[in-house]
Amino acid sequence: MPWTERDMAVTVADFLRTLDAAAAASFRAIGSAGAATIERPAEKQESARAVTLLCNGKRVEIELIPQEPRKLGAMSLPLTRLRIAFSGFSGDETRLFLSCFDSYYRRGGG
Repeated sequence: MPWTERDMAVTVADFLRTLDAAAAASFRAIGSAGAATIERPAEKQESARAVTLLCNGKRVEIELIPQEPRKLGAMSLPLTRLRIAFSGFSGDETRLFLSCFDSYYRRGGG
């Protein structure tokens, strides 16, 4: 399984709070019927956690790696690196899953 990486301006705790809804919607977006099973984070080492999402033979492994906060002037944003691997997905399904998944973690200002 090849890994894809992305940085998200979110804490691990905030990521996990949104995970149920994001996973369910993302599996629905690719037409995978049934309930998604989420194996909760297991401490791998002091600075990393892992989550596995399963639904109808499709598997998404996500490694959560907290990073130093990103400083923007006086503002400080939390930062978590995600390493994501897919199994049982076509290329189009992977892109659609990530698009839907990412949309759950976008935040707007205003």
